[in-house]
Amino acid sequence: MQITLNKVPFDVAPVAGPLRQALLADPAIRGGLSREVWAWDREAGKGRALVPQTPQGGVPLPTGLMCFVAAPGLNGQGPHKADGPTRRMAERLMAAVGAKSFGQVMQAIARVTGVPQHKAPRAAFAALDPLLSYRVVMEVDMQALELANAARNLQAFLLLPGLVLYRHATDEAAEGAPAPGSIRPGFVIPPMTQAALMMRRLAVARRLSEMQAALGGARPADLPADDPRRLEAAKLGAEWKALQPKPQAA
Repeated sequence: MQITLNKVPFDVAPVAGPLRQALLADPAIRGGLSREVWAWDREAGKGRALVPQTPQGGVPLPTGLMCFVAAPGLNGQGPHKADGPTRRMAERLMAAVGAKSFGQVMQAIARVTGVPQHKAPRAAFAALDPLLSYRVVMEVDMQALELANAARNLQAFLLLPGLVLYRHATDEAAEGAPAPGSIRPGFVIPPMTQAALMMRRLAVARRLSEMQAALGGARPADLPADDPRRLEAAKLGAEWKALQPKPQAA
């Protein structure tokens, strides 16, 4: 698959699991993976948004874009970013696409992928309203892809929001109130463009293949109930199903 940013073509490929984890651990990305988006004040009897919202009342889910040049000598610790080469790669990427800032590169990305949004599911937490004050936390599961132009020796990594989970956090204790984290509604984010759909398929297929290889002949349903791989498999399965072509009406 290939996309074009300001007339510069980039080949698109999913990334391996260890590199994906390194990308998600970067401070520039990590802060957007989990954030409080809405708060309920029991005494005032009303809620308020904690982050900017769209006119439709949703929370924008921008894509992530970053350069990441791995340092040599990893010593089995997984990919580690080399700051100097990474900074120079970012400068070369901006120059190649005619951007004066990384923000302008992100605008070019948004024209390819769109900017999805999602509205916090208030109804899922409404039973808490008379019991305590709380915040709704949005957690985003991202799909990672490499963008590369071999002829120009350019490389960047794209992170697309694929699924959101919600939970509540509180500083109070109330008898009979569900424990924080016990209410966890989740939603697959619909891709905004055909390009975003195809890229997410590539990424999810790679992660499913890696999980199947790691499990050997075991099935996720056979894992212990508290094994995090069960939730990971469920999320990937839900997103993969949502990304498949819809049957045509007869």
